[in-house]
Amino acid sequence: MKFILPLIATIPALFAAPLSDEVVRNTAREIDEVLIQGLDELKLSPNAIVNDATFLRRSYLNIIGRLPTEGESRKFLDSKEEAKRSELIDSLVASPGLKSRIFNFWSDLLRVKTNEETAGLGWHVWLRNAVEDNMPYDQMVHAMLAAEGHVAENPAAGYYLRDRGMLLDNVSNTVQVFLGQQIGCAQCHDHPFDDTTQMEYYQLASFLGGTDYRFDGAREKIRKAVGATPDNRRGMRPGLPLDPKKARELKKKMANQMKSKMNEAKDLATVFRYHNRNALMDAPNKALKLPEDYSYDDGKPGDTVEPETLFGAKSGDLAPEKRREFFANWTTSPENPYFTKVIANRLWKYVFGYGLVADPDDWSNSPDPAHPKLVAYIEKAMVATNYDVEQFLRILYRTQLFQREVSAEEPAQGFSFNFQGPVLRRMNAEELRDSFVTMSFGNVDGTRNYSLAKSWNEYVESFDFVMNVNPKELREIDDLVDASEKRRRDFQKVVSEYRAKMQKAREAGDFAAIKKLSIEVKDLQKRQNGKRDYLGDDSELARNAQAAVARRAPRERSDQPEFRLRSSELPIPQRGGTFVAEFGGSDSESPSSAHTNATVPQTLRLLNGIETSLLTSKKNAIARNLRLLLTPEERLEFLYLTFYSAYPSAAEKSAFLPEVETLASTETFARAILTSNRFLFVQ
Repeated sequence: MKFILPLIATIPALFAAPLSDEVVRNTAREIDEVLIQGLDELKLSPNAIVNDATFLRRSYLNIIGRLPTEGESRKFLDSKEEAKRSELIDSLVASPGLKSRIFNFWSDLLRVKTNEETAGLGWHVWLRNAVEDNMPYDQMVHAMLAAEGHVAENPAAGYYLRDRGMLLDNVSNTVQVFLGQQIGCAQCHDHPFDDTTQMEYYQLASFLGGTDYRFDGAREKIRKAVGATPDNRRGMRPGLPLDPKKARELKKKMANQMKSKMNEAKDLATVFRYHNRNALMDAPNKALKLPEDYSYDDGKPGDTVEPETLFGAKSGDLAPEKRREFFANWTTSPENPYFTKVIANRLWKYVFGYGLVADPDDWSNSPDPAHPKLVAYIEKAMVATNYDVEQFLRILYRTQLFQREVSAEEPAQGFSFNFQGPVLRRMNAEELRDSFVTMSFGNVDGTRNYSLAKSWNEYVESFDFVMNVNPKELREIDDLVDASEKRRRDFQKVVSEYRAKMQKAREAGDFAAIKKLSIEVKDLQKRQNGKRDYLGDDSELARNAQAAVARRAPRERSDQPEFRLRSSELPIPQRGGTFVAEFGGSDSESPSSAHTNATVPQTLRLLNGIETSLLTSKKNAIARNLRLLLTPEERLEFLYLTFYSAYPSAAEKSAFLPEVETLASTETFARAILTSNRFLFVQ
């Protein structure tokens, strides 16, 4: 313990990406020593180190979010290299699989919705690129919190646009996610369990109260197209009095000109009607006011609220247009008492299954941690890495704690945990699905779904095109939009007529007619929804403007089948009925909404679902390999290496070789493995 503080003091100069092995090894060792000292004080002993097979399986699932292939398992288990564990960790941290699993973590925490308007797609692509580039955590958060402008120019603005029109909810989620504080109660009244008052909540929210969802670029474009004002000098002679009759005529002419221009501007605005939904800007004259039912002595209902931060920081005399930037600076500062320690604790839970502070979302009401010195240490380590998430995780993975047997007791939710070993947990939805994908098609970690980025780039190019067309072209685009809207209304009218016929058929009990009409309506809707040519024109102008004038950016088809892609490459949240949704994947409605609660439908899906049927399909890797294996010994070994990342023991061979005598019995045995606790849990 004597060298901990000197090492921490030198880390800022040493940390780089990637870190030297010496720095990683020494920092990981010190984490273990702080932990063991804490266990000694509690009169507890750390758990034993796991065997190679358990370490292998745990490393693949925890670091890159999937099981190793049969070949990867065999290579590691057969290796005699003394440093093979540390080498495996470093290779996995440097692999595309790490970025895949981290992206799943961020998208769940931040409630990403890919298909939530155009902004959702842009934010998804931006966040995926931030993970791919290993953007430091503080910079990533700052970019989102300080974002402004149109999402086509700054897709990080999608963070605020995710909660468009719900300022107070966004503030609650921001403080919960980045500062680990539950202040939502203070939106309506003083917090009953900590010191946050309703006034403090509104003071914090007032930092963003001057935010407006408006795109002034569109207004300027329209203004230039129609002309700002009519020519009010025509017919006037300088220095000469104007005849009253001519003055009235000129005034009327000017009014008509202005009305005509206003009508034209209103008509052209339909080209940009969805752009306000995808932009945000500062509105200095807009202020947040206390609600009408405010009942405390420090303010009156309707009072304008001055912006202030929590935890003692003061904003001083701050220009309204600088508030979001100040808010981002304050939130992400190493001096903020919660920002660094909250993310360090979240990543500790990400690796070991439970937080040093029991509830990462509610520090104020969590019990004292069992290892307070360790909380302080990992906070310093996070700052020292310059918020490099990958390198911080690499340190945690290189600890002895990561190699210890899981604790025999499940953590009592809401209570501190001792960490004699990691927490036993079930594979989450993405880990299960991605493991099945790997079993069926091999390592696809580096396969990207570029269709999302392609769709986004198409939208950005279309946006740029529309913002640079001349007034004549803008009017032509507007005519196309108007015609498209007429077709949409006509289609809705036809659908309404069909539904009226269906209602009459129901009243008459004519079920054959109902079925026929229902099929026709579905066919109509399918054809309408499948159209990418919203403007209904094949001209170059229409093709270039298409994406920018639609409500949502048109989606390119994936360049790979979904079942050959990792979960991180698919839109979020995944559709209801999909494997990830069935097994507790995030619904993106609240931060960290993913769960591993077991259900009966999950068991049925493991036994009969399309994902697991792929394991025995003649087109996938497992079925092909099993057909090439001639003996029960080979088949049992293959299944164990594939599903359990281990060789079967002598006792297991004796018990299970009869179960793999034939290919048919081997398939039955494989399905039994899929529902076993040994397969489903990460030991």
